[in-house]
Formats: sequence, structure tokens, C-alpha cells
Amino acid sequence: MKKKDAPGYLYMIENGATTTWEHWNGARSRMHNCYNGIGAWFYHAVGGIRPDENFPGYRRVIIAPQIPAGITWAKTSKETPYGTVVVNWEMKDETLHMELMIPPGCTASLELPDHIRNYKMNGKKYAAKYSKEIPSGKHQIVYQMN
Repeated sequence: MKKKDAPGYLYMIENGATTTWEHWNGARSRMHNCYNGIGAWFYHAVGGIRPDENFPGYRRVIIAPQIPAGITWAKTSKETPYGTVVVNWEMKDETLHMELMIPPGCTASLELPDHIRNYKMNGKKYAAKYSKEIPSGKHQIVYQMN
């Protein structure tokens, strides 16, 4: 992902790519989807947006972002039959600031890292459990990563 020379996705980005290329070196088509499995990684892992197998069709989503080393922010979204799920986060001084948008008709399960003891949601402090049910709407989540 962070490799700056060919073959590498960052090589594409640093050379003006706005889509994945057909060939790693940029030859021929520069708008080919054959390597786009990486696109799912952005919203599934970095954004942490996954469907709950017990509630098909994104009626319930799991929110569990992974924070890769060297990455300090992410803006991710996933279109669902109910609307767009949005997970934006930013790391500041070992504190994760997350903005969620859960569309009407959906709920979310926020899965917190094991070491988190408490967090704030919409300004209110909560004791952390492994997961927290979140209704549709906009939400602000903040917790210490250390």
C-alpha cells in the first residue's frame, strides 16, 4: 500500500492516478478495475465498515476501523440499500476522533479495541465494552489509543 515505486499503489497515486491502472507501471489503460480489490480494503479495514452477517443487506453494520502505522486520518464511506454509511477518523496526540453517519433504517455496532477503558460519544462519557449499539444518525466518538 505505501510502496512508492512500481509495483505499488502509492506509486500510482504519486504519479497522478485517480483510479487504479491496468498495469502497475501505468502503461495502457489508466482506469482499469482489475486491481480494485484494494478499494474494499479502504472501507472494510481502514474505515472499518462491514456488514453484519446476521442482518443481511447492511441493515446493521459493524464499525471497527483499523489504524495502520503512519496513517493519521481516513475518510471512508459505503453505499448501502439504506443510504451511505460514513466513517471519518483522525488521530491527534494518541486520541482517535471519529465521525459516523449511519443512514435511516440501519443500526451499527461500534467495536472498540480491547485496551479502551472509556470513550465519549456525542460528548457523553461511557465505560467501554467490546461493542456498543449505535442508532442511525450522526455521531462523534472520541477515545485514547494508548
